[in-house]
Amino acid sequence: MIKDGDIWGPTDVYRVRQPLPGDSKPLVLGQVLEGMSPTDKPVSGPQNEPMMPVAWIKTFTGKSGKPARVFTTTMGASQDLLSEGTRRMLVNACYWAVGMEGKTPDKSDVTIVGDYTPLPFGFGAHKKVVRPSDLAGE
Repeated sequence: MIKDGDIWGPTDVYRVRQPLPGDSKPLVLGQVLEGMSPTDKPVSGPQNEPMMPVAWIKTFTGKSGKPARVFTTTMGASQDLLSEGTRRMLVNACYWAVGMEGKTPDKSDVTIVGDYTPLPFGFGAHKKVVRPSDLAGE
């Protein structure tokens, strides 16, 4: 179970075209805060009016004619994944997408395996020329 305030990330709340298309259903609304901590107060004014969806679901019918479940989020930057609630949202979305929402545990284990020290996002903050083989021993 995910409670109000469990999902947090330091990335921005992006504007999305409203209303969302088709049978989209917003699940999580993003709230711009005064600072970079999940306990900071919300910004008052146009940045949160209206609050933007940061996660939603919808169905999609492809060429085969079979409906598919689709989960979308504007979250997922490396530092967003430090939040247990954000990781839990992604795991729960996978359960839902394959039709197993009735089997979603109240508290799936979303512990990070191994060391995870993401670089801050921004221009020039990334490591250049990193290959998967460079990370094999970590």
